[in-house]
Amino acid sequence: MPDFRGKVCWDPATAANTISVEAISPSAAMFRATHAPLRIQRARLDGRQLVLEGQPVDERTVLHDFLNYESNSGALLMPIVGESGSGKSHLVRWVREHLELVDNGRRDREIIYLEKHRTSLKAVVQSLIAKADSDELKQLKAEIDKFTADIDASVLARRLIHSLNETLVVETGRGVSGPARQLFGPHGLGALLDDPHVSEFMLQPEKFVPQLATYLLRDRTKGDKDRPPKFTADDLPLDITDVSKASALAKKWVQVLSAKAELQEIAIDLLNEHLETAINRSFNLGMGRLLEAMTLVREEYHRQGKEIVLLIEDFALIQGVQKDLLDAVVEAAHREGATRLAPIRTLMAVTTGYFRDLPETALTRVQANLGYAYDLDVPFSEEDTGEEAIAAFVGRYLNAARIGKDQLEQVGSAEPPNACDTCPLQPRCHDAFGASADGYGLYPFNRSALTRMVHSTASKDEPWGFVPRTVLGSVVRPILIEHAGSLRRGEFPDAAFSESFPTADIDTTLDTAVRSFIDTNDRVAGPRRQLILEFWGDAAAQGIEIDPTVLEAFALNPLAAGVQAPPQQPQREAAPSPQRSATPGTAKTEAKTYRLSVQRSLQNIEEWVTRGDDLKQDHARAIRTVIATAVAERYRWNAPLMQAQSNVKEKGWPNNGTVVSIEGSAVAGITGADSAPIQFKRSATNSRFFQSLIRAQNGLDQVRGEDIRRLATLAERHAGALASRVQCNLEITDDDLVLGLRASVLGAVLAGRCWPGMSIEELLAAAVDDGEAWKGTGVMSRPDRWTAALNQHLSARSALVKRIRTGIGISQGSRGAVGMIDAARAILLLEEATATWAWETPTGSVPEWVKPAVKPFASWSTLIDGQVTVLKDWLSDIRMRQPRSTPGNHTLASIRTAVDRAREVSLSLPAQRARELDALLEQAVAVEWSTISALEDDLARCFDDDRPEASRLIACIRTAAQDRGASIEVIRNLLCVADEWLDEALKGAEMRASSSAAKSAAEGVQELIAEWHSLAVEGADQP
Repeated sequence: MPDFRGKVCWDPATAANTISVEAISPSAAMFRATHAPLRIQRARLDGRQLVLEGQPVDERTVLHDFLNYESNSGALLMPIVGESGSGKSHLVRWVREHLELVDNGRRDREIIYLEKHRTSLKAVVQSLIAKADSDELKQLKAEIDKFTADIDASVLARRLIHSLNETLVVETGRGVSGPARQLFGPHGLGALLDDPHVSEFMLQPEKFVPQLATYLLRDRTKGDKDRPPKFTADDLPLDITDVSKASALAKKWVQVLSAKAELQEIAIDLLNEHLETAINRSFNLGMGRLLEAMTLVREEYHRQGKEIVLLIEDFALIQGVQKDLLDAVVEAAHREGATRLAPIRTLMAVTTGYFRDLPETALTRVQANLGYAYDLDVPFSEEDTGEEAIAAFVGRYLNAARIGKDQLEQVGSAEPPNACDTCPLQPRCHDAFGASADGYGLYPFNRSALTRMVHSTASKDEPWGFVPRTVLGSVVRPILIEHAGSLRRGEFPDAAFSESFPTADIDTTLDTAVRSFIDTNDRVAGPRRQLILEFWGDAAAQGIEIDPTVLEAFALNPLAAGVQAPPQQPQREAAPSPQRSATPGTAKTEAKTYRLSVQRSLQNIEEWVTRGDDLKQDHARAIRTVIATAVAERYRWNAPLMQAQSNVKEKGWPNNGTVVSIEGSAVAGITGADSAPIQFKRSATNSRFFQSLIRAQNGLDQVRGEDIRRLATLAERHAGALASRVQCNLEITDDDLVLGLRASVLGAVLAGRCWPGMSIEELLAAAVDDGEAWKGTGVMSRPDRWTAALNQHLSARSALVKRIRTGIGISQGSRGAVGMIDAARAILLLEEATATWAWETPTGSVPEWVKPAVKPFASWSTLIDGQVTVLKDWLSDIRMRQPRSTPGNHTLASIRTAVDRAREVSLSLPAQRARELDALLEQAVAVEWSTISALEDDLARCFDDDRPEASRLIACIRTAAQDRGASIEVIRNLLCVADEWLDEALKGAEMRASSSAAKSAAEGVQELIAEWHSLAVEGADQP
C-alpha cells in the first residue's frame, strides 16, 4: 500500500505559476480548467443603491439576458457589480468564451473586448475603433500612437499634475456653498498643485499620478500591484517633510487640509472629478473626442448592419475616456423614428463604489432598460454555508495546480484531465479528504477545512462573504506553496497555519475540554492534533477520532490505546449582550444580570483559547485576584521569618499582571508583566482552570476538584515569590538587611556599645537595640564631632531597628510589635554585615529606611581618627607624669604626701584650684589604674607598622569605640593639676627659703617632688 505520509501531489513552483491572482487574464485553457459557477444575484436599483432580490442565477442566465433583452433605445447597459476580487471580470470572460457557442457563427454582431490588463489609452482606443475605418478614426489613432511613442511615464506624470492645476484654477465653484467653496478658483486646490514641493510629493513612485501615467502608456503586467484607480487620502500632500520650503499659499492649504477631514474628502472628489479632463489635456485630446469616434464607429457598423457587443472586464481601469465611453454606449440608436447608430449591448464589470458614482444618465439608462444589475457580492449564510460551492471552486484550482499550466495549454479546448484518476492513493484520499462534485480531490483540504479557512480570511464586516480572489490568494496558494514543505516534513498544520487562519467568529471552536484532553494525552503533537480536529474535524463535531488516513497524511500517531476521550460537550451559546441596568428594586433582575456577567466571563475565557481572543481586563482581573489572594492567605510568614503584613497588595503583591501574568490578556499600562512570578500560557488546561475559579468565586457549581487542588498547589509553590516581592517592596531583602545591620552596628560603635572582637551574640544584641536607653549614658568624654554624629544617628535609629526586626522577626498578628527574631538567619546576615567596619557607598542602592541613620557615617574615618587622637593625647599626658612601671596607688600616695607637706608649711594655691585638686584626689580613690595600661596596649596596635592595614583599622575602631569610663580622664586631670600645683608650690618654697623653718619645709617638698619626677622620668625611659 502506498505511503500517504507527507504526500505532496503537486509541485509548489508549478502551482505558483498556474494559480494566479494578479490582474492578468488567464489563457483560454486555464480559464476553462478553473471556472466554477459563480454566485450571482439580480440587484434592483434603488436610487444609487443595490438591493438583492430573487434567487441566485447562473452564468447562462446572465448570457441569455444580455443577448436577448431588447432595449427600446437600441443601447443596453448591463452592469456586473461586485467588490474587488469577487469574479466580475471572470464572468465577463465567461460570457465572451460562450458567445461563439450561442451565436453559432452569426455575422451580424461585432464583439469588442476590453481586457482589464490592457489599460493603456492606446490599447483602449485601438480596441474600440479597431475594425471601423474613416479618416477621422485614422487621425485619432495616429495622434495617440505618436504621443505615446514620444513621451515617457515621468514626463506624462508631471503633465498630468500641471493639467489638473489648469483645470482646477478655472473652476469657480458656482453654486457651491460652505467650506468647500474655498477649494475653487486660482487660490484654491489648483494653487496647491502648482507649488513645486507639493508636486514633487505627489510624484513619488507609490502615489497615484505616477502609476496612472504608467498604465496610460503601457498595459498592466504580472506583478503590478493593485491599488484604487483614483485619488485617495494617501495621495494628498498632508505630510510633506519640506513644507517650510513651499509657498505661503501652499503651506496654508497643507495646514487646512491636515486639520479638516471634511475638506480632504471634498478635495479628493474634486481631483477625481477633473481627472479625465486632465488626461485629455495631457494627451492633447479634446473632451468628447472619443465620443465622436465611437459615434463614427456605431455609424459604420450600422451601415454594415451589425450590432456591437462591448465587453468591459473592469470599467474602473479605463482611465481618461470613461465619460466619453459611457456617453457613447448609452447613446440611443433610434432617433425620430429612424435608426442612425448601430445597436450596442454593453456588459460592464464595475466595482460597487464606482457603480454608485456613475453619471446619472448611465444609471437612468440601466433603470429604464433592465432595472437591475447583476451583483456578485452574494454572501453565504448560516442556512446556506456554501460548503459544496466552495469545494467545487477550489477543487478545479487544485486539479489545475496538479496538472500544471503548460500541460493545460496543451490540452487546449478539450476538457482538462483529472489528475486524481491516475493516483494510486485516490480511493483512500477521496474517502478521507473528500472530492468535489466534479471528482477533483480536495487534499490537503476537506470540506470542513476549506469552509473554515474561507471564513477565517473573509472580511470581518462580511463573515459569510466569498471572494474568489481572496480565497485563491489567502487560502489555496499559501497552502499549496508556502505550507508544502511543512506537509512533507510531517509538521503540517503548524504554528504558521494557526497564525494565518484564526477561527472565524461564525464558526464553533474546539471545546477546551477536548483541548485539555489532547494537551494531557499528546504532549508531542498536541497543537497540531487540535488544529486538525478544529478545521478538518469541524471542531470535533463527530467526536475526536480522526480518520487513520488523515493521521497518516499529517504524520500523526493514534492516541494510546485505553485513553478515554472526554464526554462530548454541548454546543455553546453566545452570551447575551450586556444589559445597561437592572430594574431598581428587583432582586430577580439583579440576579439575572449577575449570572449574565458570569456567563460572559466564562465565554471570554473559553474563546481566549479557542479563538485566540484577548482576555478582557475585568475577567483577567478577577482571575488574578483569586490566585494572588490564595497565595497571600496561605503564606505563614515563616520562610523566611518576618513580620506578617496586613495588606500585601500595597507591599508588593498586587492583583495585577506584575504578579499573575496571563498570555493574551489586556495589561495596558502594566510594566513588569514579563517578569511576573506566576505566569499562565494560553492553553486549554489553563482556560478550564480559570473557568473553575470564576465559578467558585461566584458560588456556582461545575467546579472541578482538580482545579481547587491546583490552586492550593500554586499557593504553596509561590509562597517564596510573595515573600520575595514583599521583601523587595519593604526593602528587607537579605542585601537590604545586611546594609541595615551594618548601619545599626556602626551606630552602636558611636554609642560605645559594640566594637570588633565582641561575640556575635553581643553584636546581635546591640544591632537590634533601638538605642532608646543609650541617650546620655556615655561616661567617657568624646569630641564634639563624635557626639553630634551619635545624636544624629540616634534620631533615626528607632525606625532603622524597627525595619530590621520586621525583616527577621515575627509578631502577634500583623500589627503587633516584633516579639521574636530568627537568630539563626540574623547571625548569618550580621556576619556578612560586620565583614567590614566602615560605611562605604554600596554598588547597589541603599534602602530608603537606612539612609537617615547613615548620614553621619560620611566622615566615618575622620570620626575614628579624631577619637584615637584624643586618646593618644590623653595617654601622652599621663605617661609624662606616671610611668607604666609605677603602681597607681604609689603615684596617688606620693601626690597626697606632697600636697599635705606643702600645706603644712602653708604652700597653698588659690582656693578654687585647691578645691579642684581635692575633688580629683577624692575621685581618684575609685579609679581603675589598669585602664591606662589597656588603653596603651590598644593604641600600640593602632600604630604598629608591622600589622596589616586592615588589622590596624580594626584596632583603631576597637580603641575608639570602647567607653573606658571616667578613670582615664580623672587620672589625666589629677596628674596634670597636681603637676601644675606642685610646680607652683616649689616656686613658692624657693621664695621662702630665707626662713629656717620654711626652708626646712621647702626642702622637704623639693625632695618629694624630685622623687616623683625621677620616677616619672625613669618610667618614661623604660621600654
